Amino acid sequence: MKANLLFVALTIPYAALAAINWDIYEYGVVDTFKWSRPFPDDGTDPGGFHVNCRAEGTFHAKTYKLSDLPAEPPGGLSPWHDAIEDFLSRRSYMGSWDGVDHKGHDREIVVMEYADVPGPVRDWIEDQQRDTSETNDSKWMFAVFRKPENKTDKVTGTVEPVPTGEAADAHKALPIPAKDKIVVFPAGAVYEILPLWVSKGSKCERELNNLAKYKPQAIDHSVLAWVMDHAKPKRDLGKRDITFKIEAMAVTETEEGKHTRLMWEKMHRTIRRNERRIQREERQKARKEIEEGRFKDEL
Repeated sequence: MKANLLFVALTIPYAALAAINWDIYEYGVVDTFKWSRPFPDDGTDPGGFHVNCRAEGTFHAKTYKLSDLPAEPPGGLSPWHDAIEDFLSRRSYMGSWDGVDHKGHDREIVVMEYADVPGPVRDWIEDQQRDTSETNDSKWMFAVFRKPENKTDKVTGTVEPVPTGEAADAHKALPIPAKDKIVVFPAGAVYEILPLWVSKGSKCERELNNLAKYKPQAIDHSVLAWVMDHAKPKRDLGKRDITFKIEAMAVTETEEGKHTRLMWEKMHRTIRRNERRIQREERQKARKEIEEGRFKDEL
């Protein structure tokens, strides 16, 4: 494996090396991870597109391995141990950063103070919680837990979302403040909603909040986003703290970009037509040879 990593490093331009998550080559990626970096590795804008607006943000969190669950805080998550295991067991693991799967008890989860999560992300998480359908329950990957009230307190389940509409009028209990909650998730879950993390206060807040425009790769009038950097915790020092940086941008295709795209699409169609024509001629030739062979046998 180390020889393979060395080969990969030697074949990649130096400027792009810093953007590589080498764990991808070491451990592999979960099958369900569909995202890839939509920006050039050299820091330039996507070719053929005009960037109308960009936004970025850096966030503080902690990263734990599943093997840390039974340990006492701050190195472990014992007050939430059973609740986290129950939550994760009913869902497919979405991977760590870049979808990496460290497998088994080395799988990683991210823990954040709920108050540090941007408002649009909290709104999205709570909307998902309110959808009680079985399909949604198996996909929703952000678990919101209350903090324990004392050292012996054990948390048994996720926090109910704040009711809305008529349900809010009938709800008597006071909601738990954000400062008294945490959110737990595999890092791979953030890629589904990256623009929401940096939308608030940006010059294109409405576009970034519209997840229908969020695409894995650039198309006209789309939103792109990526985790540009993520630290690793200093586990050898007993630390779990990390930071991660997200960048998002709203883009439109330039006239030059559209012209180039249409040219390549036309070329691709021509190549495909020629390939189909050659395959058709080869089939016809094969059938003719078979028929001629049968005719000779009859003679």
